[in-house]
Amino acid sequence: MTHRELGRSATYRVQHEYEQATVTADDDRQASLGEFYGDPAVALIDADEQWCAVAGEGLVLCRLGQPFEQCSDYFRQPGEVRWTTALRQTGAFALKWQNEDGAWRSLAFEAADVSAYAPKRQADNTITV
Repeated sequence: MTHRELGRSATYRVQHEYEQATVTADDDRQASLGEFYGDPAVALIDADEQWCAVAGEGLVLCRLGQPFEQCSDYFRQPGEVRWTTALRQTGAFALKWQNEDGAWRSLAFEAADVSAYAPKRQADNTITV
């Protein structure tokens, strides 16, 4: 099996094997971040190691503390899929994502909201949870 690393911090690493993405802690706790059609393209681990994001076919956010495997999917439902090519952190609980047309969009969320709540879209392409 070949794992490709998408991101690493002092304590965590995000990797994938083909279409399956995982996050692994130094203490060997591991969580699935889901399957991505066409393999995940990019990952980001929060500077404070509270959450991570992995993207390609849509975007998945996952809490890194306890509970370890609390994740949310964005832009992965039929008719809503967005192909994400880049991620960058813009705040403690905020990031920008670039989709296949090259446009950057914002995603802001609360610490407690790295869960299954649906995002609310605003006119300026900002998404709040």
